[in-house]
Amino acid sequence: MDLINQIVNELVDDSLSLNSALLKTKVLASRIGNKELLSWTNSELSGYNSESTLPNYRKNVWNALKGTILNGNWKYPDHEIPTMGLDEDFEKSLRTSNFYESIQSLENLVKEKGTLGTPVRAEIMQMIENNWINMGNPYLSIISCNKIIPKANIVSIIACVRSKLLDFLLTIENEFGDDIEIKDLKRKNTEITNIMHQTIINSNGTGNSINTGNDNSLSNNTKIK
Repeated sequence: MDLINQIVNELVDDSLSLNSALLKTKVLASRIGNKELLSWTNSELSGYNSESTLPNYRKNVWNALKGTILNGNWKYPDHEIPTMGLDEDFEKSLRTSNFYESIQSLENLVKEKGTLGTPVRAEIMQMIENNWINMGNPYLSIISCNKIIPKANIVSIIACVRSKLLDFLLTIENEFGDDIEIKDLKRKNTEITNIMHQTIINSNGTGNSINTGNDNSLSNNTKIK
């Protein structure tokens, strides 16, 4: 099938934007009437709206935690912020990020100069500061705190989507032949959905509750700016 061949050829050329291959995949999904493939493709093109629909390869991606602190009369910029002693789930939310952005947005982020990061909310920063003070430093104050995102982690997400989509299309070709027509693929939607689950693995996660002391309940999903 010519459309599948076009998408495959674009996917194997990593100098091309993944967005173009996803747009063609959207056309394919629409023409064969596969709602699950269409939903996944639309989410990768436009971004995800909630954690419940976010694939595992976009979840819990490691980030550093750095900020500017005052310790007595001394000021330390770009200082690693310790989180030892915090609730395990809360600490995980600080040390990892979920990525809801579209593929095109992620590709643009990789091209940007400088460090990528997102600020930690003031109330969460205060809880980190209190925990640090309780570790034995009463003169400490956190002025700013940011999640620092390595660009390599974003590149890995893009590469993962490219690889999964390529695996899906190559499996379609192997199962049904590379000359199969749209009308024939329409009759094989159950098999196509199964192949999608085996290759793209669009599994859904559940939201994580983040609980800390003093009856606090906070969530810390972030979007990279």
